[in-house]
Amino acid sequence: MYTMENYYWGLVAYAIGVLMVMPVLWWATRFIAWHPVKAFFRILVLVFLLTPMYAYPDMHYLAPAWVVGVFELVKPQTDQGVWRGLLPIGVCFVVIYILETCLWLALRKRGRVSVSGADANSAAIHS
Repeated sequence: MYTMENYYWGLVAYAIGVLMVMPVLWWATRFIAWHPVKAFFRILVLVFLLTPMYAYPDMHYLAPAWVVGVFELVKPQTDQGVWRGLLPIGVCFVVIYILETCLWLALRKRGRVSVSGADANSAAIHS
């Protein structure tokens, strides 16, 4: 059986691994011109890697939801099967993508207002 220290070191190693994947993800998606599509792929990968859930219903150890889904596929422990890991990933993705899109639209709209306001100010100064 693993100790709590082993569990923490596993979390640290997994977090470092995800941090090493992030620059590659940003580099691979930099060619996508439209922000919502670029954000879709970035959020999908990060949510897939980072969504935690309890590995076993009776234990308090967290594991990545995709790993729990794979283990449920190989050796089912509950009636939910693979959906036990995929459902939290799907819910987290939808919530985070909607929030990110709303934030992007708000900042984009705010940027347009400030640019048009700056154009009006510069036109008034030059007249």
